[in-house]
Amino acid sequence: MRKIRPLLPAVLALGLVPVAAPSSSAVASASDVQIPIGQYATGGPRTRTVGSAPQTITDGITYQTYTQGFRSQAPFGTAKGDHWTLALFAGSTPGERGQLTDAQSMQTQFGKDLSGLKDPTHIDEIDAPPGGTRADVTFAGQGVAWALRLGTYNTKDEADAAKKTAEADAAKKDAAAHVDYPADTLGFVHNADGTQHIDEVTGKPASWTAEVIYDAVNGAPTTGPWSIRVVTVDPAKYDLQSTFGGTISNPDKLRDMVGVTGATVAINASEGVPVGREPGVVAKDAADAGYTGDVQGVQVRNDGIFSEANNGRSALILNGRDPADPNGAITDVRIGQVSTRIKVTATDPATHQPDPRTILGVDRPAGHIVGCGYQGDGPDEYAPVMRYGDCQDKNDLTAFRSEWGPTTPTVDPKLNADAFELLLDANWVVQGIHASGDVIPPGQIVLQGLGASATWLKKYAQRGTVLSPSADITDTPTGKSITNANLGVLAGGCGPSLLDKEGVYLSMKADGILGADERGYNLPGFINNESAERHPRTMVGVTAPDPQTGKHKLMLVTVDGRDADTSIGMSILETAQLMKALGAQEALSMGCGGDTAMFINGVLYNNPMNGWGTPDQDAPYERHLPNALVALPKK
Repeated sequence: MRKIRPLLPAVLALGLVPVAAPSSSAVASASDVQIPIGQYATGGPRTRTVGSAPQTITDGITYQTYTQGFRSQAPFGTAKGDHWTLALFAGSTPGERGQLTDAQSMQTQFGKDLSGLKDPTHIDEIDAPPGGTRADVTFAGQGVAWALRLGTYNTKDEADAAKKTAEADAAKKDAAAHVDYPADTLGFVHNADGTQHIDEVTGKPASWTAEVIYDAVNGAPTTGPWSIRVVTVDPAKYDLQSTFGGTISNPDKLRDMVGVTGATVAINASEGVPVGREPGVVAKDAADAGYTGDVQGVQVRNDGIFSEANNGRSALILNGRDPADPNGAITDVRIGQVSTRIKVTATDPATHQPDPRTILGVDRPAGHIVGCGYQGDGPDEYAPVMRYGDCQDKNDLTAFRSEWGPTTPTVDPKLNADAFELLLDANWVVQGIHASGDVIPPGQIVLQGLGASATWLKKYAQRGTVLSPSADITDTPTGKSITNANLGVLAGGCGPSLLDKEGVYLSMKADGILGADERGYNLPGFINNESAERHPRTMVGVTAPDPQTGKHKLMLVTVDGRDADTSIGMSILETAQLMKALGAQEALSMGCGGDTAMFINGVLYNNPMNGWGTPDQDAPYERHLPNALVALPKK
């Protein structure tokens, strides 16, 4: 098995002992589960949950499936039912979404340009969770986005044919005169100064494209269907760990990670950084939907930090110290908010005093802190967690080792910041200046600094200078260290934490799951429309402790999506309701969409789907992933 060396050792805690918790609970049996989804309309009757009997994979791992509902078609309780339609986007890739925040302005702006198309356009509203939903933001049931759709079709074949016709018509109109939409109505098409956006893939002006989708994605009441898979792991019998396969800059598929680790069970874990947020870092495959192998948030394995935290974002914590226990007892598995603090210290040759500098990033290009949630050296260097947010720091300092890849990435020239790199040996002794893009020697470290951090590196660039690293991984609310020699931490993915001990609780604000402008900066008061939409989902859930041992079990859950006949996916609120019904006491959203995948004994059990409609999306597709959660037999 290939060994992965941690970049930085965290401060180790000594003399810790496990502690038993007083309360008890069990994973719900298949016959007991009724998932509160699958309605014809709000307040109407629900479809029935059908669960399989638990299957023992090995001693310590069980597997169950649940199905619910059926395809919504008129006249089954609704006047509308669910249909195939075309989602209209601005840009040559589906990632550049044409979402507005006002339905009337959308019709006004785009009606003229689309008036010549064969089929009529319509507006679909994507609603926030209903008012009264427990969360750290206030929901009023209002629309979070209005999506422009073209036509309604009974079959996917009809929608595919309409897509070809619509795009041909749009291409003719674009060739005659491209419509210059205002930046404030469609930020993904234009730059902030109002100039026309040039597509980064084609190098051409942004143009209309369409994606075939099934309108159950909008989150409105529906009868389904849904397909759910649940693996329950006993951490007393299996080691739960994070892994990232090959290298961070050249990620593997989940099946490759399973092959390397020998995992009995594996699921996708955290979310990758979108392409374009870190210049020079690309997706391994165009079908990976534009996500790289760089984790958006924290990744810790055996107390080694492989990716810094978006400080305060929720994460799955394995074998961490319990901040609520006065003796610092180790908890086998829990969900909490995590922060990292990493420093490197030199001795100033003039004053002979310590001269510390904060390392803000681990194995990522300097300058772009995707997901934000960081604290720099200055009193004003702070940004809250923002999923996809691109917080730029012209004084950034990052560290690389060979797990990143063969060479260091180049610095984004648009930052217009002085850049400098130092090569260190495994003991943090300076070996000399390192050129950007040069090889990272095995077992050595490269520090990449911008602005004030570049100046700091230059000051200590003399060969033989000894630097001292320090790092800590902490529970954000209390500031207490959770480090332990076997600590593992994995950041959540496309959604927030879902449950607390009182029931459904969505940490939308704390986890940065909010609406964003064209730069990726969150808009206060708005949630991310992807949270309200239905997509494939992956979740983890922690059971209440066993009354005799005080130990928990971990549920690994996938919900397939983007398939009108077998499983349409779930919204964030629906996943929270699911995890509660399954018997979880705490739960966390992991990666979603085309990332969602589950392997058991080397076999792919679910049906990963990149999208609803394009030819390469019609069959299951396995993405290259930033990392995974794996269960390994204890040695």
